[in-house]
Amino acid sequence: MFYHRLDEVVGTLASLLQDSIDQREMCALLCRSHTSVLKEHLKALGMDIDRHPSIVLIPFSKALTEGYSEVTIGQHMRVFMQQAKGLGYSGARLIMNVPEELAAQVPSDDSWHELDLVREELGLTVICLYDLVSLSPEFLLKSLASFPKVIMDGAISRNFYYLPTTEGGTMDRQRDLYQLLDNIKAEREERLSEEEERSRLMQMNRQLQEEMLRRRMVEFSLLQAENNLRTMLDAMDDAVFMVDRDLRVTMGNHAFIRYLKENDQDTYFEGKSVFELFPGSPPGTGQLYEEVFQYGYATVVDESIHLTNGLFEAEVRRVPVKMGNVVDRIVVIFRNKPAKLSVMQEMWGFADQLREEVLDPEGPMRGMRDKCPHPVLVTNMDGRIFDFNDAVCRKFGYTREELNDLGSSLALLLPADQRMGMHVRSNYDGHITMPSMLRRKDGSHLRADCYICCAGEGEDHRIITIIMTVV
Repeated sequence: MFYHRLDEVVGTLASLLQDSIDQREMCALLCRSHTSVLKEHLKALGMDIDRHPSIVLIPFSKALTEGYSEVTIGQHMRVFMQQAKGLGYSGARLIMNVPEELAAQVPSDDSWHELDLVREELGLTVICLYDLVSLSPEFLLKSLASFPKVIMDGAISRNFYYLPTTEGGTMDRQRDLYQLLDNIKAEREERLSEEEERSRLMQMNRQLQEEMLRRRMVEFSLLQAENNLRTMLDAMDDAVFMVDRDLRVTMGNHAFIRYLKENDQDTYFEGKSVFELFPGSPPGTGQLYEEVFQYGYATVVDESIHLTNGLFEAEVRRVPVKMGNVVDRIVVIFRNKPAKLSVMQEMWGFADQLREEVLDPEGPMRGMRDKCPHPVLVTNMDGRIFDFNDAVCRKFGYTREELNDLGSSLALLLPADQRMGMHVRSNYDGHITMPSMLRRKDGSHLRADCYICCAGEGEDHRIITIIMTVV
């Protein structure tokens, strides 16, 4: 009997034990697993070994400590049969879960053949169980080639791998010499063919194991690539998602989920139509998707989408994903229109001119601070106010005298735990933009973006802050 898990053959094993009881045979069961575990499996099928004295359960670990050879195994079989007859049983049956150690102690094929002759002489029934998971392929193939019949799926089946042993005998001297040579040649070719078949089976087994390992490695590589792709997508500030040919969303990154939350939509998006998630899409959006699927080229379109919290201006990129020559899916990237970048460039232009004025007050940029339409503060690292323009007075409700008496710009800022946002370094010439919450003289608050640049060194080091109110 060949099995992958012991519980697969417990039912057949119980039937064999019951047959032994019905035949009034004494049965020795040599098991590799713990005896209590096997008893529980059999008891669940209605076979309580403890109630049948004819069944003897022997752990193989105990049996192997005595050491076995062809002679000792034959003696044990004879003693076992004598014991069964002496106790009044009609015969004996031996069921053993074969370990590889047994083959190591009785290595030759002739030894097994001699033991089989002893078994036939005694009329002893021997049933061998082989664990396909723990035993080596070489040992299993050798064992399979030793028995004319095996039990598979609970049924006795013909074994096509059985190699019959050539029995000796006296040679007929009258036999024709050429016929004898032909027989020897045929037997040799048959033996070589059997060895080649066995070698081919072993080679196929190795190739199968290598293929299984290769597939596992490919699966692992694909999983790793998918995780890397997911990590890169989630690191993007742009909303990225993918749609299939039915225009249903199949994947999205964190920025896309954040967009859904900000617009009070269900974050479970898989399988939903792109028009269900973007109900305010402009007319002709469906035609754009159809063109990408039909012609297979990427499109970049500036779109205005009406959302619950206002108008969303975005640059929308639709990039085809092909399977062969056919577009299978489309990757959609929503990016805020570069209008904000132009505003930043304008602000940093003011900042550069203000820096030149601070470094050279009598130079060509003289008076630039008062010409700037936005509030401008010139301070040091500690926030001490050195200069400002009239726009600061108008925006914060102070007179020049009051601001000079205030002394520090920190009085204009809310406490750090109430500030809006964090310091953000822009990608324009290394400047810094700081979303802030400012406090006016009357106690009201202003939400603003502060554009900050530095001028001078040492004691002359100054910080120039341009304040742009956020609507």
